[in-house]
Amino acid sequence: MKEKPYHHGNLRNELIEAGIELINEVGLRDFSLRKVATKCNVSHAAPYSHFKNIDELVGAMGEHVTERFMDKLRASIRGREDSREAVSLLGQAYIEFFMEHPAFALFRKTAYRMFRRMGQPESGDSQRLIALWSMVHGIASLLTNPGVRYSGDWREVFIKRLEAKEREV
Repeated sequence: MKEKPYHHGNLRNELIEAGIELINEVGLRDFSLRKVATKCNVSHAAPYSHFKNIDELVGAMGEHVTERFMDKLRASIRGREDSREAVSLLGQAYIEFFMEHPAFALFRKTAYRMFRRMGQPESGDSQRLIALWSMVHGIASLLTNPGVRYSGDWREVFIKRLEAKEREV
């Protein structure tokens, strides 16, 4: 095997970015530290100097996306947090972030694969994705709102709704 060159620069960040791209390309099942190393053109052992295992890399990938997302949201309302348009600005920043960083939208690609497995035609993907994401985001928003109390099992509601959608096919 040809020896990989010594890597200069921010390898940790490069591994995270390459991991995000790779997981969108191959999915979780075929994702590995070895493949991320190959994508970064470093030795297969190199990622272990930054991450003890694949779970640690995946966790770092999630933190990376969350930090960048929160930075975008904060910047969108900086100095206007209490303004009338703050919610609109946050919504626009939310949408722009994922348009600017489509590789961060693992949810979308996973949903598209699910739609294909269900036999759904591509022509309705946008509407199905919006409905699915709205349900996921809506449940998360309600459950994290301090003014809302729900004593039921949200997983049960969510799973039953997904199963109902599958039966509609």
